[in-house]
Amino acid sequence: MILERQQDRQWAETAIPGMRVAAVWSENADGSYFVRFDEGARFPLHDHDGWEQILMLSGRIRFGEIELSAGDTLLLKEGEQHDAQALSDATFFVAHRGNITLLD
Repeated sequence: MILERQQDRQWAETAIPGMRVAAVWSENADGSYFVRFDEGARFPLHDHDGWEQILMLSGRIRFGEIELSAGDTLLLKEGEQHDAQALSDATFFVAHRGNITLLD
C-alpha cells in the first residue's frame, strides 16, 4: 500500500517551460503522476507505447483536438498521438502504461 498526503507532495520542474510534475509511483515504464501547467504551456507532439488516462482536476487543457475541463477524463490508447496545450492554469492526474516518444 502506498499513501501520499497532498501536503507532502513534491513538485519538480521539468524541461518543458511552465510544466511541473509530482510522481506518485513508477515501475518499469508504467506509473502515475500529477501535472501542473501554467497557462500557455505546451507539451510537444508525442506517441504512446501503451495507454494513458487523464483526469482533469482544475483548469482547461487541449489534448490534440479535444478540450478538457475539471472533472473530465480522457483515455488514450497505444499509438494515439497528441500534444497538450494549457488554455488556463491547470492541474491533472495521469496514469499510464509504457513510455512515450516525442515526435517534434
